[in-house]
Amino acid sequence: HSFKHQNQVGSVTLHKIMKGIIKQSFSINLRLMGAFGLYPPETSGFLYKVQAYFLYSAFTLPIPILGTLYFILDEEINAALDGNAFLIVEMACQITKLFTFIRNGDKIRKCIHYFEKPFFANYTDKQKKIIDRCSRICRRNSIIFLVSIIGGNIFWATRPFFSKEQKFPVDVWFPYNPMAGTKIFYSVYLFLVMGNGYSSMACAAVDPLIGGLACLAAGQLEVLKDNLQHLNEYAGKESEKLSRTGFCGKIKKSRIIYSKIHDCIDHHNAILKFVNNYEECFSSAVFSQFLGSTLVICFCCLQLSKVQPMSYNFFSMISFLSVFLAQIYIYCYYGTVLFEESNTLTNAIYMGRWYEYDVKSRKALVILMERSKKPILITAGTILDVSVGTFTM
Repeated sequence: HSFKHQNQVGSVTLHKIMKGIIKQSFSINLRLMGAFGLYPPETSGFLYKVQAYFLYSAFTLPIPILGTLYFILDEEINAALDGNAFLIVEMACQITKLFTFIRNGDKIRKCIHYFEKPFFANYTDKQKKIIDRCSRICRRNSIIFLVSIIGGNIFWATRPFFSKEQKFPVDVWFPYNPMAGTKIFYSVYLFLVMGNGYSSMACAAVDPLIGGLACLAAGQLEVLKDNLQHLNEYAGKESEKLSRTGFCGKIKKSRIIYSKIHDCIDHHNAILKFVNNYEECFSSAVFSQFLGSTLVICFCCLQLSKVQPMSYNFFSMISFLSVFLAQIYIYCYYGTVLFEESNTLTNAIYMGRWYEYDVKSRKALVILMERSKKPILITAGTILDVSVGTFTM
């Protein structure tokens, strides 16, 4: 009973640590998403929904609609296509992507905080290093992505200042002449910059978050593999502690091994449940990003073939292209990491001393091995595999 109490105290301490794992990993992302109405508070009310839909409607919808009208009404189709195509496609992609976060905000919030459950708080000091490493990776990716998006926005917003004629960063249709006066011109200019800034900064928060959650899931699989591979060792240490209280160590060890295998099966099921929730929440958003970025990359390459090499427009298009490639790659890379970790679960069991376990424990391991034969493979819109293989197609 004393040892059980110590275990419970340890679990409470670890749970407090796990409570901060999401904040440590995604503090920047969640602040930005909260400001843009994409991350509801624990008790979100009617006013929050109004704010979220207002920001979404005011800054996400107008630019692609007005840009499409300009493209339709402009007589010089090629010129309109060159200037507007990649931005229209990008913003149209964000309409679907960001609406998912507003519509399913509460469900997505639960998915984001899934790994803060007490069940995931039981790990060793060695395994804590795995969790901490994953958390650092998430923070690093978020910072790099945010800086890249800000740089791309600056390039995009300042392009017209390097042109000989007065124009906007993107050509859009207006029912009046926006060039009629200086105040009108700069008011429209500011609105276009804010509209693009809302969508791009929202992506700077959302994309590393989606990839980062897959990274945390892969970290949980690493912890699970460590528990399975060193099952005999961890059970032996626990058996020694129990033997000091007067229990028969040898008999207790076999029970401990079976109990730990049962915990590993529960852990694996919990990870699989997270992956199902993850796909339900983000599959459509990832698919829209795949579709949008693919078209945008094509238009960027077309623009690169027409602009002067080493010019300001050349470098701005390079920055756009890099960001759009990174948006897809961050999904694909961590989707592949998750797949590879799940695919090597059986190897971790074989690397352990399973041949020393009793029949009951070995049968339990066989059940886990059969379940893990189907590796975890994330899909986008149930159509595309989110993997490096898809990225290089």
